[in-house]
Amino acid sequence: MKQVRVLLIDDDEDDYILTKGIFNHISERYTLAWVDNYDKGISALNKKQFDVYLVDYRLGKGTGIDLLEEAINSGCEQPIIMLTGKGDITIDEQAMNIGAADYLVKDEIEPSLLDRSIRYSIKQAGILKALKDSERKYRAIFEQANDPILVSDGLGTIRDVNSSGLKFFGYEREEFINLKDSVIFKNSMERERFTEMLEANGSLSDFECELVSKEGTVYYCSLSSFIQMDLVNVSEVYHTIIRDLSYRRHIEEKSVSLGKMYISEHIAKGLGEEIRDPLSTINLALDELAAESAIANNESVQAYLEIIKGNCDRVTQLIQNFISSTETKNLNLQRHQIKEVIEESVADLEDLIFGHNIELTTALSHLDTKVLLDKPKIKEALKSIIKNAVEAMQTYPKKIHITCSVNEDMYEIGVEDNGVGVDPQNQHKIFEPFFTTKKRANGLGLTHAQRVLTTHNGSLELKSIPEGSLFLIHIPIYHEGALWF
Repeated sequence: MKQVRVLLIDDDEDDYILTKGIFNHISERYTLAWVDNYDKGISALNKKQFDVYLVDYRLGKGTGIDLLEEAINSGCEQPIIMLTGKGDITIDEQAMNIGAADYLVKDEIEPSLLDRSIRYSIKQAGILKALKDSERKYRAIFEQANDPILVSDGLGTIRDVNSSGLKFFGYEREEFINLKDSVIFKNSMERERFTEMLEANGSLSDFECELVSKEGTVYYCSLSSFIQMDLVNVSEVYHTIIRDLSYRRHIEEKSVSLGKMYISEHIAKGLGEEIRDPLSTINLALDELAAESAIANNESVQAYLEIIKGNCDRVTQLIQNFISSTETKNLNLQRHQIKEVIEESVADLEDLIFGHNIELTTALSHLDTKVLLDKPKIKEALKSIIKNAVEAMQTYPKKIHITCSVNEDMYEIGVEDNGVGVDPQNQHKIFEPFFTTKKRANGLGLTHAQRVLTTHNGSLELKSIPEGSLFLIHIPIYHEGALWF
């Protein structure tokens, strides 16, 4: 039979003698030891040489409550039973709230009660230790997980989040805890649908939606969640694992974009050939007609012929622009500082910017970073985006702000205007050939710019802002060691 080592911490020797007598009537499985002051009691607790402690409330230097609190704060896992006098119900409650395993009234202690209290306390201490060990293991997994993990309740209040979640959403723990989870869902309808499906099924896997960080960055994510009962607060909590699918979605969108580009290029070339032949025939016929003696001296007829010829030339140029905007050409990649590209692009459009009374400002950083690009093509793409911004502004003051910065391995150029912006219904169409909402525009500028950036393994995207439009250009950075020329 395993011996249960019991330590009595009491400054009254008479109480020790009485307690020892009670133990003599219980069982031989208990061995009782005694210390008579506060300091010896704390020392014995810290050495963890006993299985259970009986602590008197009155200990001279300090109280049993002080000793209990110090022991709990020191990580004591063995059960502590508080011994009090009659009428000390407040002390009893305080002891239990701090972490006492049980409390006994001295004058009422008898062998069976003491035996039951010790056995119960040891069993409960074992259960609590197992729970704490389990919680520590869960916490270690929770904190070390690479994916963000959220714990929220049925009302949507965030109860807990791991380190990856704080980094992903850009919050400090103090400001994130107790927020409503609606702040991280870009679309409130998606949040409602997520909650409804989780409540209906008890668990949910691979629910795809858009989440937003504190800084407004939107991520396309997959959520896997399950409901668990919180036994302490007697309420349901949601455990949600978040996987960022933004990169996968970017690859998918890029693949679709490339597919559209190749189809557009094929259609453009075919259509161009089909239109060029009849246009050439019309132009040849016009030249022959204009040379006829009966017509050559007729100014009115000659004027009409010039109008027809001019419009044929315009159609030819439009077809050529369409083919150029969809054509994939080999790149002549060289190392350039992005500052030069921006400044030269702005200089080329100086008359246009000045003529429209536009205030153009820049905020350029990392100006010494070398970017591998086809300078003429990138300039044309940037000029198309700036022209688009110029044409979007109708009321004064007209402002364009150009920024550039390094974001991981991408150089990012931003062109922001305070114009009319893009209607949300049209945002997915703006890079399609011939789509435009402006008068006297062919709708090919942004199409061409996107194609140029795509062939550079970069991207062009429109970001939603409260007023106007913000186009972001991303160009890969090839570090010096990776360049061979």
